[in-house]
Amino acid sequence: MSLLRTSRRLSSLCPAIALLFLVAAGNVRSENWPGWRGEARNGVSSEVALPLNWSPEQGIRWKAALPGSGISSAIIWNDRVIVTASDGPRRSNLHVICLSRETGETLWHEQFWGTAPTRYHGTKSSMATPVPVTDGESVFAFFGTGDLFCLDMTGELIWQRSLAIEYGAFENRFAASSSPLVFDDSVLLQCDHYGDSYLLSVDKRTGENHWKIDRPECWLSWASPQLVPLDGGSDYELIASGSHKLDAFDPKTGEKLWTVQGMTRECIPTPVYGNGLVYAVSGPKGPTLAIRPGGRGDVTETHVKWSTTRGAPFVPSAILVGDRYYLVDDKGIATCLDAHSGNVKWRKRFTGQFTASPVAADGKVYFTDEAGTTIVISSNTDRYEELARNSLDEPVFASLSISQGCLFVRSSGHLYCIEVR
Repeated sequence: MSLLRTSRRLSSLCPAIALLFLVAAGNVRSENWPGWRGEARNGVSSEVALPLNWSPEQGIRWKAALPGSGISSAIIWNDRVIVTASDGPRRSNLHVICLSRETGETLWHEQFWGTAPTRYHGTKSSMATPVPVTDGESVFAFFGTGDLFCLDMTGELIWQRSLAIEYGAFENRFAASSSPLVFDDSVLLQCDHYGDSYLLSVDKRTGENHWKIDRPECWLSWASPQLVPLDGGSDYELIASGSHKLDAFDPKTGEKLWTVQGMTRECIPTPVYGNGLVYAVSGPKGPTLAIRPGGRGDVTETHVKWSTTRGAPFVPSAILVGDRYYLVDDKGIATCLDAHSGNVKWRKRFTGQFTASPVAADGKVYFTDEAGTTIVISSNTDRYEELARNSLDEPVFASLSISQGCLFVRSSGHLYCIEVR
């Protein structure tokens, strides 16, 4: 089925800009941020010399207005910053917007119409909650309407799918929120909801299915899937956090590999990987499980290294920085656990409510609350050490992105690029 589509190209790519893009592609100064929570989907960057202090009057490289609503984070590839949004009475007008990383100028802006808008939270979700992903050649944008679009880096539509029409409309009360990931020649999606849940692998060139795995026992999750490397990165497991359990699959075939029981009924945070362990948390008041990958069958009794309910959030994902595992719950209580044992190192009550997930780089962890205040702490110590508090005076529900010396903050109405000044 062909979706109605309009092109709102606000500026064309002149040859000079295209040449700059090609030069940048061959000479990247530092890291890109290609999808949800960065390259490894764990919120951690190897960038250094990042901003510590900013305000509406300080440290803002540029500020760009965004249409409608959305809590999807920005993704960054070389000189391109890409973000999604939605507007209209049912938030079914879908936007994919590409900005210049240098200036914030709009390079292109494509608009589509969603096929099956569903329920959403008035402030904490919309049809533009999933974070898009890019492999540097294409952008894959998934929306709460169940629509998946593939565009090239100039904004031209390559292919589109309406998963809602094909497999049923999404029935989560906060709309579909799971962010896709790219693996080899595939785009992988986790589609758990009150309807017919499934995992899907589609060919990133054509949009055709590689495989589809039905999950009738999973009825509710907003979590995003995670890839875990095995054997030094020669093989991978696809981790899906769902109703009451964590499942692992072969991302090439969809074959189910292992299961760990013990998650709560509603899962939102994305698992992270490090120290040879998968760290998964579900809430509210659910456990963090530290799991050794590589098992077969039900490995609940054999592969869980430690479990604790301390600090469990409902919405924000956790973050692993070396030997320390950080969480912040929705009410602003932050917890630092020893990543090897699960023992508590410290707890701290922040002010405010939290939806965004923390990010980390350069010996710092950045926690951003719903009022737009970012608390920066040191990740180089076992005690709580606050380095700065910065406010933008705008609500923030989206997680920060880090790329090429800058922080990218998506507020309720704008995208900010923050740099050291």
